[in-house]
Amino acid sequence: MVARSPLVIGADGLPQQLQPADTLSGTLGRIGIHTATCNASGVATFVWTYSVVLMAWIKVTWSGQQMICGDFTTYSATGGTAQGMVSRGTLALSSGPFTTAPSGAVLTAIVVGN
Repeated sequence: MVARSPLVIGADGLPQQLQPADTLSGTLGRIGIHTATCNASGVATFVWTYSVVLMAWIKVTWSGQQMICGDFTTYSATGGTAQGMVSRGTLALSSGPFTTAPSGAVLTAIVVGN
């Protein structure tokens, strides 16, 4: 049976095949947890220092009865920008279940890289 490499979703939203671990530059060994605060538009700017970032995502958290989540719009070896979202307290039929995170909402990112 032929071994298959797993696929992951890249920063561009397209599936990408993982390289075998021995072909990655350097050693994979840094998993970082970083926080950033949303501005009035619900955007959080993260700052970190890596040689290369393989993947980054926003950890889903809770504040009381409200879910706080988001996704990166862009990230690189030096940081990233994410749009924060929060669940609505009351769901109206004319709107979705989430709205832009308010100013001061804290997002937590998990970053994997070298």
